[in-house]
Amino acid sequence: MSGSDSEPELSSETLRILQEVMREQQAQQERFERLRQQAEVQFDGVQQQNASDEPTATKESESVTMDIFSEDWQLSQFWYDEDTSEKLAREILDNITPESVVCCISSPTAYVKLMSMNPPNKNNLFLFEYDTRFDIYGKQFIHYDYSSPLEFRLAKELQHSVDMIVVDPPFLSEECLTKTLESVKHLLKPASASSEGGKVVLCTGLTMANVASQSLKGLEITTFHPGHRNGLSNDFRCYVNYRSRQFHHLSS
Repeated sequence: MSGSDSEPELSSETLRILQEVMREQQAQQERFERLRQQAEVQFDGVQQQNASDEPTATKESESVTMDIFSEDWQLSQFWYDEDTSEKLAREILDNITPESVVCCISSPTAYVKLMSMNPPNKNNLFLFEYDTRFDIYGKQFIHYDYSSPLEFRLAKELQHSVDMIVVDPPFLSEECLTKTLESVKHLLKPASASSEGGKVVLCTGLTMANVASQSLKGLEITTFHPGHRNGLSNDFRCYVNYRSRQFHHLSS
């Protein structure tokens, strides 16, 4: 074989960089697998404790932060900044009891922060998300595709039983918002004589205000502007369907 027909060889520097990238990817995959196993152990431990009413000894857990998840712009992922994550997680904690069922839909940043703040009964806190990297939360992770708003694991079990939902549709489009809110309405606990019903915190663009209010009764824009780590050119807003002590209605 002549020299012109031989396969090109990588330079030593290019090969070193390639090997480093592959090592980092392998380490990331191993970390995700450890976290998946950890989630299963923690879930089983809570189940056993609930059954016996005795505390279950567990080893120290590896912490989960958004730093291990890079944004995938093809999935329209734009992570909240720390202040926004903190406020959304705090809003959930201020409005639930140990018996409450909570869902974060397409809002993994809020969910990761919430789970780091020692919330009551983690088994009642669910993350609905398309990105399967977040299945490190085990049974609390529900794979979700807004284009099939009523087709997801536990759809029947969670129907009209959720006390609070934080939702951030991935795309700024009427179709995405209306279909995502179909999921919200399916999950949300209805109002009754003894209860005001489930609470919703919606984060989306100002351009979606009319669609939001028409799609879910009671949603009103607030004075809170959610922020993102890397910034967004869109005017992003927060909407709620209840009187929040933290997120005040714009009309108030």
